[in-house]
Parts: sequence; C-alpha cells; structure tokens
Amino acid sequence: MKELIAALLGVLALYIPVGDCVQEFEQRPMNKSVIEGQNVMLECSVRDLAGALQWSKGGIMLGLNPSLPGFARYSIISNTPSQYNLMIESSRLSDDSYYECQASPAGGNPPLKAKAYLTVQVPPEQPEILGYRNASTVALSPDDNQLIMICEVRNGHPAATIEWYRNGNLVVENVRYSSEPTMSGNKLMTARSTITISNIADHHNSIYMCRAKNDALGNNWMQTFVKLNVLSPPGTPEITGYSSGQVIREGDTVRLLCVSRGGNPLPQVKWYRNSEQIDISYTTDSVDARSLNEYTFSVRREDNDAVYRCEASNTASAAPLTSEVSLNVYFPPQSATIRGGGTPVKAGQQVTLTCESSLSNPKAVITWYSRGKIITANSDTVYNPGNNGGFTSRSSVTVTMSEQENNAMYICNAVSDNRAPVATANVTLSVLYPPGAPTIEGYSDSDHVVEDRAARMTCKSVGGNPTATLRWFKGNEPLVSVSSTSGNMVTSELSFLPTPGDNNAIYRCEATNSAINLPLTAVVKLNVYFAPKSVNVSMNPAQPVSGQPLNLYCTSESSNPPATIVWIKNHDQTREIRGVTEGTRPAPNGGSSTTSRLEIMPSSSDHNATYYCKAKNEYINKSTSDGLRISIQFGPVFEPSIALIEMIEKESKTFEMRAVANPTSITYTLYKGGQQSSSFTPNNGKLVISNVRREEAGNYSLKATNSIGSAYHHFQVKVKFPAEITRFQGTVYANEGESASIICGVNGNPVVDNMASWSRPGFDMSKTNQVYSNSERLSQITIHDLLRTDSGKFICTADNKVSPPKRREASLVVRYFAGIDKSRQYAKAGGKHGDTVTLTCKAEGTPDMAFTWSREGEQLQTDSKFAIRSTSASSIFDTHFVSKLTVRGISKADYGTYTCIARNDRGEDQFNIQLNGTSKPDPPYDMTFVNSTKNSITFSWKPGFNGGLDQEFQIQYQRKGSTVVTTTSIDVDKSADRIVHTIKGLELGHEYKIDVLAINELGKTWDEQQFSAKTAVSSGSNTGDSATPATRQSGDDTPVMIILVVCIVGICLLALNIALIFFFVRRRRKRLSHNGTSNHTNALELYAPGKENTYPMYPKTPSDEYNSYGTYEKNMDDLSDDFRNYEHIDQKSTSTHSSNIQCNCYTVRVSSRVNRGSCCLVPESSGSSGDEDVKRVFLPPPAYRPYTPNKLDSPHLSTHKAYLSDSRSYIDDDRETSWQYEDPYRIKGRKGTFDPAYDHGSQTVLDTENDRYYEETRPKSITDLSERSSRPPSRSVNYRTTPPPPPPVRSSSKGAAMNYVNHTAPPLPDRNYDAEEVQQNYNPRYTPSPGSIASFSNNPNVITNPNYDGPPMHASRTNVVPDDMRGHLV
Repeated sequence: MKELIAALLGVLALYIPVGDCVQEFEQRPMNKSVIEGQNVMLECSVRDLAGALQWSKGGIMLGLNPSLPGFARYSIISNTPSQYNLMIESSRLSDDSYYECQASPAGGNPPLKAKAYLTVQVPPEQPEILGYRNASTVALSPDDNQLIMICEVRNGHPAATIEWYRNGNLVVENVRYSSEPTMSGNKLMTARSTITISNIADHHNSIYMCRAKNDALGNNWMQTFVKLNVLSPPGTPEITGYSSGQVIREGDTVRLLCVSRGGNPLPQVKWYRNSEQIDISYTTDSVDARSLNEYTFSVRREDNDAVYRCEASNTASAAPLTSEVSLNVYFPPQSATIRGGGTPVKAGQQVTLTCESSLSNPKAVITWYSRGKIITANSDTVYNPGNNGGFTSRSSVTVTMSEQENNAMYICNAVSDNRAPVATANVTLSVLYPPGAPTIEGYSDSDHVVEDRAARMTCKSVGGNPTATLRWFKGNEPLVSVSSTSGNMVTSELSFLPTPGDNNAIYRCEATNSAINLPLTAVVKLNVYFAPKSVNVSMNPAQPVSGQPLNLYCTSESSNPPATIVWIKNHDQTREIRGVTEGTRPAPNGGSSTTSRLEIMPSSSDHNATYYCKAKNEYINKSTSDGLRISIQFGPVFEPSIALIEMIEKESKTFEMRAVANPTSITYTLYKGGQQSSSFTPNNGKLVISNVRREEAGNYSLKATNSIGSAYHHFQVKVKFPAEITRFQGTVYANEGESASIICGVNGNPVVDNMASWSRPGFDMSKTNQVYSNSERLSQITIHDLLRTDSGKFICTADNKVSPPKRREASLVVRYFAGIDKSRQYAKAGGKHGDTVTLTCKAEGTPDMAFTWSREGEQLQTDSKFAIRSTSASSIFDTHFVSKLTVRGISKADYGTYTCIARNDRGEDQFNIQLNGTSKPDPPYDMTFVNSTKNSITFSWKPGFNGGLDQEFQIQYQRKGSTVVTTTSIDVDKSADRIVHTIKGLELGHEYKIDVLAINELGKTWDEQQFSAKTAVSSGSNTGDSATPATRQSGDDTPVMIILVVCIVGICLLALNIALIFFFVRRRRKRLSHNGTSNHTNALELYAPGKENTYPMYPKTPSDEYNSYGTYEKNMDDLSDDFRNYEHIDQKSTSTHSSNIQCNCYTVRVSSRVNRGSCCLVPESSGSSGDEDVKRVFLPPPAYRPYTPNKLDSPHLSTHKAYLSDSRSYIDDDRETSWQYEDPYRIKGRKGTFDPAYDHGSQTVLDTENDRYYEETRPKSITDLSERSSRPPSRSVNYRTTPPPPPPVRSSSKGAAMNYVNHTAPPLPDRNYDAEEVQQNYNPRYTPSPGSIASFSNNPNVITNPNYDGPPMHASRTNVVPDDMRGHLV
C-alpha cells in the first residue's frame, strides 16, 4: 500500500508546473549520537520542495504519511513547510543505523538525498576482573613467576574503553585490549583488557584497579579493584621465660613466651606439652612484624621432665617451625603410708612396720619416731624410680609386743629437701583382751511397740581390745544395725518397723572380739500392738422388705488387743451405731477376732443405703472398715415436688412429679376434686401442661402405684392472664370551665392494686383526680376546670405485670368558642377593578364552626359574584376554621365593608372586613426576640395587610457602632400568621439594630418598632433578655428641629474653639514682639519668676499628696522647641544683640541635629544682665521643688553651678550663700535631709591656683557642710584637668528624662536626648523621671507599649563629655 501511495505521489509530481525555483536542501541531516532510551530528532528541511519528501532507515523507506504507520516510535515533526524532521522516541539499539532524507524529482527538479548515521549508545555493565570479586585480596606465593588478570566489560555500545591502575598510577605496559560482539549478530560489545604482572614479590600490597567507560557514560568511570598479597614463611620461634636445667618447684607460676618474627601473613603460634596442643591464643604485632603467644601456668609435679614445644606456621610455610624446653620440677612426697601394726596381737609377738613415701623429686629421706625418740630402721632406705622422673622411698622397723607397747604410736616422716613439706604417717599398736557382756536399752518386758511405728533398741558393750563387735538377730535371722565406738564402749542401734508378725518374737544381741571364742548375748521378747486388717459384713434375710426386721453381722480379723466394733450408715461419721458384741476368739499373730450384730427395721429411706462396720484398736487408735449396700423393697414415695403451679394462659410447661419405689414399675393417675381428670398428662413422673386455660385452674392429686403400695402428691394450679380493658368510654364532651369524667373497666389474674391507670403525655396530671376500685376493677379519671387546651386523648393503661400493658385512648373534647382572628392582615382586602379578591375569616372553637357572610345587613350566598368556601372539622379535635369569601370581577360598587359571622354551640362573633383598592402594605408589627447564638439572631413578627398585592419582606440590620447597613430579601410563607427568621453570619457578642420592611409594587413600609438584639458571647444560645425593642418614628416624622439644633450647637462650639486658638496665638505673638528678644530670651523670661507669671514654673513647696499637675503642664507644653544643647564652650567672642547692644557671645558646639551657632548674653552694663537671665533658667529659687505625681518617679534635685568662663567659673559664684535643698526623692533615708551636693554624693570644685578640678564628697550634715566651707580641700581628692561641662540649654519641652549621675545642675526643662546621652552607671537610690525610658524598664507597675519606640533618635554625637549635665521638666 505504501508503494502504491508513493507511485501516485510521483505521478502527481510530474504534473506540477515548473517554476523558477529549484528544490534544494536547506538543512541536511547530521550524524548524531543518543543514549538508549532518550529521544532524538534528525533535522531535514528542503527549500522550494517540488517532489515528495520521505525518510529511509537502512535503505527501507518509512513512508510518506507524517505519522509513519508501522513505526510507533517514529514521527515527522514539521514546524515550517520546509521542515521534515524525523523524531525517534525512546531510542533503542535497533535504531542504530543510517537514515536518509529523500526528496523525489518533480517538475524538472532532480532528486535530493542526504544521509546521516544515528549511533545509539548503551552503557556497559560493571567491569569485572575475571576470577576475582571486587575489593577482594589475591594471595600469591613469592615463587610464582607472573600473574595474569583479565578485566571484562560486557554489553556496551560502543565497546568500552578500559584502563589499568596500580596504586593510583596508570599502567600501560604488558596490557592488551580487545573487543568483540557479545553475541553473534548483536551490536552490543564486550571489551577485555589483559594485564601481565611479573616479579610478584615486588607487588606485595599493591592495589590494581580496572576502570571502564564508553560514550554513553560521558566522563563517568566504572571501576573494580583487587589487592595483591604476596605470602612468605615466618622465622624460627624463640622461647623465653625458662632456661634449661633451671629448678622450679611445684606450685610456681611459669610464663613461657614464644615469639616468631616475619612472615606474610604473620604466623600462627601454638604451644604443645608433650606433643599435646595446649594453647592457640596468639597475638600479632604488625608494626614489629611478629606473632606472640604467652602461656602462663602453675607448675605441677607432672610437669617434671615435660617438654613444652612452640610451633610457628603460616600458609607459606611448608612445615611448622619449632622450639622447645624441658622442665626440671622439684616436688615433695604427697603422702607416707605404714604397713603392719594395724591389728591387735598378743604379747610376746613381733610386729614389722614398713613406711613408704609417694613419688618425690629429689629422693625423700625417711625417719622413724616413737615416744619422742628417733627409732633406728632395720636397714637403709630403698629408692624406686617412678613416673614423671620421681622416686619412692621405703624403710622398715621391727617391734616386740609387750604390755608397755599397748597403744604405743610409731611415726615416720618423709622429706625430699629442706624447703619441701614433710609427709607423715603413724600407727598405734595394741594388745588383745575380751569385751564386757552386752546390755539392751530402749525396750523391756513390760513395754510394747506399735505396728508400722518406728522402734529403736540399743545394744552396748564396754571394754575389750579390740572393742567388741555387736550384731542383732531376730530368732536366728541376722538384722542390719548401726554401730559406733566411743572410747572403749561400743554401741549398736537397731531401728525397725514392727509388724503383726513381730508379736512375741525374740530379739538377740551378740558381742564378740578376737580375744574370745563364744559370743556374749542379751535377749528381749516383743509385744506388738496391731489393728485388724479387714472386717467381714453380712445380713439376714438376704432380701429385706420395708417394715420387716433385718440383722447385720460384722466379724473383724486378728487384733492385739481385741478390736471394738461400731456401725455407720452412709458415711455419716457423726452418728456411730453400737451393735451387740457376741464375743472374741483367738486369731493369728497372737491376736483376737471380734463379732458384732446390728438389728434394724428398714424403710424406703434405707433403700440402697450402705451400712459400714468399723473395727478399731482403741489402744493405738487405728481402725479398718467395710460396708454392705442393702436393697429394700417398698411402695411409691414422691420426691419433693412443686405444690403450686402458676402459669400464664395458653402457656405450656412440663413439671417433675416423680415417685421412687422398689420395684420401680409405677403407674400414675391424675385426680381433680376427687374425680379422675384428663386436663393434664402424667408421663413417667412428668406432668405435661399444654395451652393451659383459665378454666383449668384448681386443686389436683397425682397417684403413684406399684406392687407394694400407692402414694399421693397434692398440688394447686393457678392460671394467670393479662389485664384487659372490658369497659371503656371512647369520646367524652364537656364545656370549658366544667369537669369531665372518663371510666375504664379492667379484668385480669392476678388482680393487683391500681391495675388500671390514666396518662396523657405532656399534660399536667395534677389537675386530674384518678380513682380505682379493686372490687369493681374500675378506674375513673376526672379533669377539673377544663380549658380549651385540655382537649386531647387520655390513655387508659391496664397492667397486672403478666404481659405487656394494654392501652386504649379516650378522646376528651372541650367545647368552647374563642371568636374570630381579627389580626390586621385579615381586617382589609384590596384589589384592582376586575380582579378577583378573597376575604379571609378565621375562627377558633369546637365543635364545628358555622360561617355566614353579609354586606350592609344582607346575607351573601354563593352565586356568580360571590363564592363562599368554609372548612369543616376533619377530626373532633379541630379548633381552627376558615371561611373565605371570593368576590369576582370587583368594581367600585363592590368596595365597602363585609361582615363575617362565626358561631357554634358555645357562642358567636362577627368581624368587619374592609374591601378597598390596592395600596402600600401595612407595616409589620409585634416583633419578638426568639433566640441568639454566637453568630446568629432569630426573631419573629406578624405581617400587616399586604395592600391587596403580593408582598415580600426585607431585613435590614446594623451592628451598633458601625455605619454599615446590610439589607437582605427573604422568602417567607405568605399564608403564615407569624413569620420567623434567622440572621446568620453575625459577630460574637455584638448588639444589632434590626428592621423589617414590607414591600409590594406600590411601595414599602417599615416595622412599627426598631428591634435591637445581641449575639451570644459563647458557643451556647441566648433566649433571655438579649433584645430591646424601641418605638420607631417613621422617616416622615423625623424631628427636623432637633437635628437642626444639634448642628447649630456643633457649629458654635467649633467657632468658639477657633476663636480661642486664634486669641492665644495672637497673644503669644504680641508677647514675643513686645519683648523683642530671640527664642532664648523668651524661654528665659518664661522660666523666670515674675509678677506677670501667674503660674510660675516652680510651685512653692507642694505637699507630698499634691497630685494635680495639669496647670503647669499646659505652660510647659507652650515652651519653644528651639533650645540647643550646648555641650562644650569652644571659644568666647563678642557680638551685637538684635537691639544694637553689645553682648558676650559664646560659640558652642551643638549636637549633630542643629547647626553651629552663637548665643549672646546682654552685658551687665546694659541694665539687663545676661547672667541673671541664665540664672532664671538654670537656677531655681530656694523654694523650688518641682511637682511629681510619684516621688519615686521624679527627677533628682541637686545644687547647681553653671560654668561660664575662666574669670567666672560659675554664674552663681557671687551669691552669698549656697541654697539648701530638701531631697524628697530619696528611696531610702528620712524625709527632710539637707543635701547640697548632687545625687552621687560629690560635687565638682575648681582649684583656681592649680588650675584643676576635684570631686568633693557629700557632707553628712549641716555642721559638716559648714566645716567644709571654712577649710581648703587639703585632703585626698580626685583631681582632673578637664573642666566640668557647661550648662545645657533646653531643646524640647518633651522627651525622655535622663539619669543625673555625676551632674551638678538641677533638673532642666525636658527635651529629646540622644541614645548616647543615657548614662549607664546611674545611682540606683533614685528612680527616673515620669515617662522616661528607665522608669518604664524598672517600674513593675508600668506596662510598656510594644509599638512605641520612644522619641526619634538623632545622629550620634562625638566627643561627649561623660559628666554632661542634663535637665528635666516635669
């Protein structure tokens, strides 16, 4: 198909007219490389294309369709008509090929062809050194000639490049590279690089790394490496810690250290003892290239002549290298033994004693002792070699026995050397003689033992050499006993458990030794108490019958003494029955057998009873028993059964009424009132009652009969049935204000008190009276003082707790007449000419209501003009009735008054309704608060007359204090008598004003009352007094006069304020122009006390409780802000005053926020002393005490001296006396303390003779002050050459107060200070002034404003004198 399309396109190309342009390549395809999986585009564009353009891959045409069907990942991308780019997505290795962009010939244009090769690059796999894992170690022998390693990199395209590195250095020698396809016909390549390494020993610990990459990896290399490890054997081990021939002793601690040096890897070092491996825990030291194994052990005698060998080996050694040592161990004999003399012998006989010591090294020497003397041996000591290189020693002596040798002790000592312990042995010799006669203790002929109770007898014999050997016998049977010796007395204790067979048995004790031939004996005869092992029980006759005598017999087995027999019935141990003992007879083991008889009169209770015979030996309180179960024949006997059966009617149950008898075949018969009854079914001891009826209640008897006799069981059946209502009143009518009674009769079993009761949900039952008669089973409820709201259903409930209660509803209808609803919306009706208008009349009452309509006294009927529709009661409780009069096609003649009359049995009422034309709606009224939440308010209102048109309502509400009024339109039920609405989205805890507007097409009206309500302050709701209605005056009735008066008064007040401001400004200007001085002079006069100053700056000694400062604050606020802060007097000059008066001028350096300038003081000769002006500003009168609301927050007071010039150091030097100030701001101390110095306790004084200044401390009292003024400063003072700072000039009447540490001037008028001026070392005894930064930071009663940063800070000031003087205006 593709070829056909290409041929057609070629034919069409022949008919394309030839133009002046010839097709040619605008862009030829270029060779490209792409990594597998990425997208690649081959660009090709032909200018003036005339023929068909397509791509080929490896000589195969891809087709002319740009989507290239059949090549899902190939597509043609053409952004311009000349472009024909080939896009290959998710390239694969199969895309690696030649691609040709071809344009076919057409219109005389030659064909175009351009090739490009696309190389698809594939990253290779991780390189691998064949035979070795990455990072592994290759172990090599130094004897190897060479090592060949091959690095292979698989499945890359193109083939990977491989490089070898040794210890980080590139290796190019002895390296061969090759590559080949991974598989035949596959373009993936496998590359190999082979490296040959010679001189293996030189490459120990070398790291050979193979790196590989191809073009797909870019500059990223993959690598793998191995480490070469050349092996070498270790050196011969060396042993230290013991030298050959060295003597060591048993128990010594020996440390043998074996060291082997060299070798790769470092060798294993092991210890062997006599060719047995004992320690392999060696350590290596890579720094010194050695291996160590230290073996520490405690020397044993077995180590004598032991060979300790050390072996060192590694993987390069052909055989282990060894070193060894042989130990020489001294060890003493562990023991010495004496043979002979162990048995007694007769006098005159000889005894040979031989002493032999155990192994020792060196040989042990044996010495004999007796009675404290050395005994000479028969011959020299004999030495015999033994194991471990030791020797045994043996020596003998011969002794002739005599009486003196009896109990003589012979001792031999064996010692190997003078440092070794001595091995000792001894033997005591004795002479034979017979023992004393034995005696038996623990039992006598008058005693007895008890069977199975442990008994003990002891046989004693005194004297004899050797002491006697005691043995026990029962008859001729030997017994096992325990013997012990104490001195020359021997005892033998026999313990045993007596059995009945031991009764009258003979026990014998024999004493023997080697000095006698016949044993000496002692004998006892046992008396054993034992109980009978069993009893035999029988009866006569063999088949007992109830009421006939029965004899039971019991015979016991042998017992010593004779047994006592009692009888027990059914394991009742509390009741033992004594029978008749019929005598005893002899029995085995020397005991007696006892027989007892018990006679009983059996009854049914004895059937299957077991009678036990108990035979007891009273002396040992031990007994045995056995029983006999007897079967008694008896007539039926009823088991305890139910006597009263209570069932619910129609209930079915089965009851157990079983009789027992022997024989067990029983016949049951049911009787009621003496007559056989079939009401219930007796079935093998079960009474089956099915669907019981109330008539089946009564007294019954059940008879049980067998071959022996009969028995009866009497019971009563009671049938319960639920309470039911048998008598009832369904509906009761009564008039309003009267009383009504309703009765309810019930029946049921059981009959309970108040089986019937009355209720009504939501009704106040306290206004009712309920009476219940148990005899008549009748309940009556009476409702007093009936209200119209009492109509409803009362429920009679019958309940006797048998089944769920039964209920019936009685309807109470209260007859009343409430009249017609004369609300405003029904008092009018309106319509346009030709409209159909409906007049609505609503009345309330019961029973049914009748309506009539009339106009001008004429009753109206339904006809073509009028239509009357009245509702009727759908239930007996309907109380609201509606009658509607429809007037069709109204005209002017139909306008007027229509009368609605409503009546029922209780009364009647009439209502006049006015029919007019259409108008604006009447205003809503009776607005009522319903509820509020944190974000909503619910209220209600009644709509007025709608004006004869459809009306809607709008809500306007406004939050108190806000000017925003929100208006919303709402949809309501237009037929509702009262409308309820909720405004949502309000703010929490705010009061809102709410208005309701009624709107129709002719206009709108407001509600009669303006309604205010408040949202809740929590997540709950408010239903209380959260609303405040207020009477609204309509917009037409607004008191314009009031508004006008308020406006006039406001304008007058504004004019008065403007006039006052103008007056004070003018007055101030006049004062300034009259004085004719600069702002400085004005400030001086303002602060100076004078007649014209009604409110002086310094009030005269205000009291401590003086708290009013408004008057002074106003004058202080009027001060100019033009004062400069003079910090240092640079030079003195003379200038001319503005009034042509020559004055002394002091050029000063001011802060960076003002320009440098001059201040002139009028000379004294001019009549106005500049010094005095300065004094008025900076020196307060004697009565000065600035006001402060809080003494602790006020500035510090101190004396003041102002520095002026060299000739006059201070402007107040000419004063006769210095002022004394009371310091009221001291935190500690007593009020009234005179303190002429500044707060730091010192003042600056000028020494004119020495041209220097010193600090003088504060006087302690007035006397001290006077003494200081009369004497020169001769004591040690703090001198300084820098003069004190000049007095500051006020720059602002407001600002942060400063700390006046080290200042000699009193507080000055307040101003703005730079941050650098704040002193850090202020005296803590004084608190900062009100409003200061320090007061805010230190006063715990002041909460700072986080948004206030203080007065604006000015540029930093240089050369600030630390003792700068500051002032503060309060």
